[in-house]
Amino acid sequence: MKLSGMASVLGAVFMAACVAAPPATEPTPANKPEVNPTQPKSQPVPVTPAPPARMSRGGPWSFTYAPGSYAYTIVTDAVIAPALDTTQKRQVPELSQKTTISLSASGDLQVVDPAPGTTASCDSSSALITRAQQLIPKLPNQLAVGDRWRDSTTTTGCRGTIPAESTVISNYVVIGDTAFTNAVALQIHRTDSLSAAGEGTEGQHRIIVTATGTGVMDLFLDTAAGRLLGSRGLQTSLVSVTTSGKLTQFIQHVTETASIAGFR
Repeated sequence: MKLSGMASVLGAVFMAACVAAPPATEPTPANKPEVNPTQPKSQPVPVTPAPPARMSRGGPWSFTYAPGSYAYTIVTDAVIAPALDTTQKRQVPELSQKTTISLSASGDLQVVDPAPGTTASCDSSSALITRAQQLIPKLPNQLAVGDRWRDSTTTTGCRGTIPAESTVISNYVVIGDTAFTNAVALQIHRTDSLSAAGEGTEGQHRIIVTATGTGVMDLFLDTAAGRLLGSRGLQTSLVSVTTSGKLTQFIQHVTETASIAGFR
């Protein structure tokens, strides 16, 4: 299948597909996390650099999510290129979506809008629900600059029009107070090692999609109000697509930002 026919599938299916919301884990001493992600051999654009070497001051902080309803805007865009010729890059149109979630003090999340569908089929609303469920990470209640912890999770859900399962190993480090828009926020940097697999159809063709790669994300918290103000991330993946017995591979770079629109 040509890139023009596959780009809509890949852009919708694995755009931010593996960024999950792991369970809370208490911080451990600041040892360097052991991460062994699978890196694509070719990359059409550079990856976001590691967290700043000079950490901000502040803290320690006590953090608990304030229960309530929160509205977020999630914006994603992607660049996809054939793994055999990364000069043939294709820009996927930017996608901006709004979601409303209900959050408990423990960080348990329920998507209010869009409402869950009544069928098992995957559509744009189902894909947004999956992404919204992964928006808020569970965090330790006590945080200090330099704290590090590691966790992993496996999730299932709709990635575009294809049901998929994703496994993510995440490593966190607390950076400290930093400027975020017009406020001061607690910044937490996360690195991810990810893998995903899904299966679906396009017309009469059965499609099997797998992805491996890495991601980085910065989370910005309002510790006084107990809420996530926003996040910024980049994910780089090697996506393998098998259709009609033919394997095609792509390098995919996805950027994602989330920002709070209000809460009540």
